[in-house]
Amino acid sequence: MKKNRALYAALLVMSFIFIYFYGGKIPYTIFFIVISLPIVSFIYTLIVYVRFKFLQTLDKKTAVKGDTVSLTINITNEDIMLYPYIRVNFYGADSLFANQLAPESFSLSPFKKSSFIFKLECRYRGCYPIGIKSFEIEDLLGIFKLTYLFSESKDITIYPRIIHLEKFNIGSVFLSDSHAALNSGIEDMSTVSSIRKYAGGDSFKRIHWKLSAKMGELYVKNYQSTTQTNAILFLDLEKSDYSFEAGTIIEDKVIECAASIVYYCLENWLPIDFVYYSSEIVSVEAKNPGDFEGIYSLLSKIKFDQSVGIKDLLQIYLLGGIKNTNIIIFTSKINYDLYNELYKINFLGYKISLIYVSPQSLTGESNSEADSIVSSLPELGVNTYKVGIEDDIKLILER
Repeated sequence: MKKNRALYAALLVMSFIFIYFYGGKIPYTIFFIVISLPIVSFIYTLIVYVRFKFLQTLDKKTAVKGDTVSLTINITNEDIMLYPYIRVNFYGADSLFANQLAPESFSLSPFKKSSFIFKLECRYRGCYPIGIKSFEIEDLLGIFKLTYLFSESKDITIYPRIIHLEKFNIGSVFLSDSHAALNSGIEDMSTVSSIRKYAGGDSFKRIHWKLSAKMGELYVKNYQSTTQTNAILFLDLEKSDYSFEAGTIIEDKVIECAASIVYYCLENWLPIDFVYYSSEIVSVEAKNPGDFEGIYSLLSKIKFDQSVGIKDLLQIYLLGGIKNTNIIIFTSKINYDLYNELYKINFLGYKISLIYVSPQSLTGESNSEADSIVSSLPELGVNTYKVGIEDDIKLILER
């Protein structure tokens, strides 16, 4: 475009020099033609901008990681005019669907239609805009262009893949014989199973005064059923410093591990509390296979954009001294602050499993601190699973 502008400027200067030194009808005719060309070209381009038609369709709005979806684009010229140059830019060309949605440039003859069909592989879970982002319509002379911004993208939700586990090392919560004999679902007032925000109608006896004072709002205790095996799953949503692509791949692996273990627990009727921090502590209770879909949908959309790390989440949530339960932690960040916190809660009698997704194979950067911690955690009695980006989750989690 810069080259075309330079050529037009040179032509304009030459025509002006021509009339300045020679005058006459022909020089003036050439000069006025040169001046009017951009005006005519702009009007022509404006008509194309207003008149061209397009339609885009996406064959499905939801998919599972690994699926393929079809995006179809139809652009129609219903006029007798030539559409000389149109460029289509897409959402997703710089993220999830990189190298699958390259911009398309073409011309469109009168009463013709151009169609583009893209088969897109859903590589990672999440919610993504997809489809036409903008049109660039260039004039006949190639000296300017009009941009048509299209804000109504097609959105697609990609659910994480579920790895079906045959086994996973999660222990039962062994209660006293007197408790087990009750077998009536009565709450054990000495054992706290979870903590949630106060709701109208909650008994003041359930209020967790120590935690409420620290958080500045009321929290209440849920007590554990005398016959209930329970596990608390903690998901680390702390924002990372990786690039968008690297961060997306790491997060996808963490979520895939979480989804697989949640599915395993609920399919085996092991009640869980799924806990994470997203502006506030969120605890989702699930008891049976029918509760899985709610957490599964949540895992497809949840964002890793928090400033509160897993160490702080554990410290705050377990402040009430929840006892006799399994703790499963999903994170891609390990440091000695987390190690010290695990040491404390392990000393209190919790059964801890840590699923650590290592970004080393993706980033190429070794982390000697993380490696040292991972190797020493089993000495504390922490079941530690180190999952690489390319590793088979099933082989690692079933060991």
